[in-house]
Amino acid sequence: MRVRRAPYIVVFLLAGLVAGGVYLFAQPRTEIVRARVDVPVLTQITADMVETIRVSPADVPADAARSADEVVGSYAAVPLLAGEAVDRRALERTPGERALGFGAPLAAGQVAFALPVDPSQAVGAALAPGARVDVIAVPNALKTGGSTGASASAPATTVMGQGYLILALRTADGQPLTPGGSNGSGTGALVAPKLGSVVIAIAAASEAEFATQALASTFYLALSQPGIRP
Repeated sequence: MRVRRAPYIVVFLLAGLVAGGVYLFAQPRTEIVRARVDVPVLTQITADMVETIRVSPADVPADAARSADEVVGSYAAVPLLAGEAVDRRALERTPGERALGFGAPLAAGQVAFALPVDPSQAVGAALAPGARVDVIAVPNALKTGGSTGASASAPATTVMGQGYLILALRTADGQPLTPGGSNGSGTGALVAPKLGSVVIAIAAASEAEFATQALASTFYLALSQPGIRP
């Protein structure tokens, strides 16, 4: 009698598929967050830019975000590519915190402007990102070529505004001014770095005014009273 093997083969194949499926679904799975689209640097991440997938624990990258709540609302410190797991180290709550060294956010309609100052002109350098300052411009005869003799009249000062938000502090060579005087280089400096400029947020419409004053004046900063905004 001839035995029909086709039904047995089908049964064996189905049993193998079922066994494989049971094994696969029995394995522990971990959720991670993956980028659905390319996210440029300094872009705020929205819910439609990412998705949550389940992978084997062995396939979870180091420092991968596990929940969309960890990611949505943050900013990309480096470009994120579609399909890659979102690394927590690539996120920042303040836009420009890592890429630009900003310790406070730059609001819509504002630009970052660096005021060249010495510590004596900026509250003895007793400043920090997030603080608010008043900005005063005093005409500088050395810049304008005006008279500096005893008969010269006192220069007219200009109050540029009050309550400007400090974004960052920089040294004279443009490096972030960090506590401890290391400038983030990982090595101790023989001479402590000195404040060279204070980066503040100003309205985009004020760019020309500030640039003109920078050419002819010396800036002085004063800490603003709490609650004052420009």
